Amino acid sequence: MNTSKILVLVTAALTVFSCKTTENSHHENHKTHWGYTGKNKPANWSHISEQYKDCDGNSQSPININDTQTTSQKNQLTVHYTHSKIAIVNNGHTEQFNVDEGNSLTFNGKVYSLKQFHMHTLSEHTVNGRHFPLELHFVNKAKDNTYAVISVLVEEGEASDFLTKYIPNLPKTEGEYNADESYDLRKLMPYTKHYYHYKGSFTTPPCTEVVEWIVLKEHLTASKKQLDALHQLMHDNYRPLQKLNHNVIGVQ
Repeated sequence: MNTSKILVLVTAALTVFSCKTTENSHHENHKTHWGYTGKNKPANWSHISEQYKDCDGNSQSPININDTQTTSQKNQLTVHYTHSKIAIVNNGHTEQFNVDEGNSLTFNGKVYSLKQFHMHTLSEHTVNGRHFPLELHFVNKAKDNTYAVISVLVEEGEASDFLTKYIPNLPKTEGEYNADESYDLRKLMPYTKHYYHYKGSFTTPPCTEVVEWIVLKEHLTASKKQLDALHQLMHDNYRPLQKLNHNVIGVQ
């Protein structure tokens, strides 16, 4: 094989490799760098890349949920989570827990498959102006590429069995850890039928406005030691609050 043909094959292989994507914190990963500090901080996301122009949209997340601004809604939510093996990925922005297929939720008759869940410290959403030390996002994707994300807010209190089990295995730099055993994801869902709902966006670039946000009213707890360990690992990986604009916050 001559040199020119080898170069063509290598170039093609590299092109294919660079086009592959993985599920990121809320979406398929993009190569353009973004962050939470410095010149690539959230206030500049919409200017970093044309791909991120939606970060300056009118239905952005997260928001402050003010109980005086909510309206009563009757949505139908059924969560079908069960046991799953977990692969933990430190993607440079968060600790992401990839799960097995077969977990899903149904929201107003539409089925969304759970892809992963991940963490933010502090919480991205606030309730009546209150930040929580930790927020979990359970990212569920429908066949039409829209999303439903369950937000679970975590407050300081009793230690979390889940965090006791997995904090020692969290990758401290970009990398991953694959757990051999499975975990019952239902333990990460507070027992509640009450939640806030609004239509918003990914809270990370590209900030696409295709998300049904479901913020549970009941909370989980974690110990101060656990919360401090997570914050030391991830720092302040939360997007500042966005304007409510025309968004309607439902409650039930």
